Amino acid sequence: MRRIPPIVIAVTFVMLLGVMPARWVAPWSSDLSAVLWVPLAPLAHAGTSVRVWLRPGERVSPAVDAGVVEERDRYRGLWHAEQIRVQELEKRLRAYEVAAKSSRDGSARFAAASVLTRSSSGGGFALRLNCGSRQGIAAGDVVLFGGDAIAGRVAPDVGSVTSTVMSVTDRASGRVDGYITPAAQEGAKRSESIAVQIVPDGRGQLRADIDLGSAVAPGDTVRVRDPAWPQGAQGMRIGIVREVRRKDAQPLRGEALIDPVVDGASVGEVVVRVADGGQR
Repeated sequence: MRRIPPIVIAVTFVMLLGVMPARWVAPWSSDLSAVLWVPLAPLAHAGTSVRVWLRPGERVSPAVDAGVVEERDRYRGLWHAEQIRVQELEKRLRAYEVAAKSSRDGSARFAAASVLTRSSSGGGFALRLNCGSRQGIAAGDVVLFGGDAIAGRVAPDVGSVTSTVMSVTDRASGRVDGYITPAAQEGAKRSESIAVQIVPDGRGQLRADIDLGSAVAPGDTVRVRDPAWPQGAQGMRIGIVREVRRKDAQPLRGEALIDPVVDGASVGEVVVRVADGGQR
């Protein structure tokens, strides 16, 4: 009887494995490969050792490794700081663009200012700015945030390089004449306007008496229209109606509770509208 060569048996076995369904082979093929790899493991280990001996890797001392990590973290922090700076500059540019469009006669200029400190004042807030009379800032100048939102006005105590912003919710700001625009008509060319007199309530909000039959509703925008205020403040946003309710002492009259559009706790950069030629 003629003996079949082992190579033929091996090739035949491999071909049979190739055509068998995977679900038949999978349960035992991994165990078989692990058994066959056992005698080859010493040879693989020896080959790896020879490769490392012929081409040794570069050894890095712990001090050098720590220095690389520290340098990486420092530059990563600088990158994030620059990203924040870019965002602040973009925000300031948008504020300038909005404020410049509101200057009808072109006689106004604007000064960017950063908030140094913030504190409570008269039921509102006070912001200390890093600009003063050297930059042309004077008492009564309007301070804007976000382009067309009034944060307040410059207080009388103006220094050479610092000044203070008195918020619109400060009791010392007094009454302000304004008007309410319905939220649905905010973008209309000829929107309905309801004249109101706005007063700070001493608790960080504004109030205005209204007719209960008027169309005032929560979400409406409150803007300034007061001849005692600078020209640059006319039409600027001062608050948003939060609630409309009936007055107990006057059942036919209503009262609008108004949230200021500027939160003193979140203000970091403002724009002061400085009028040239004494026009304020």
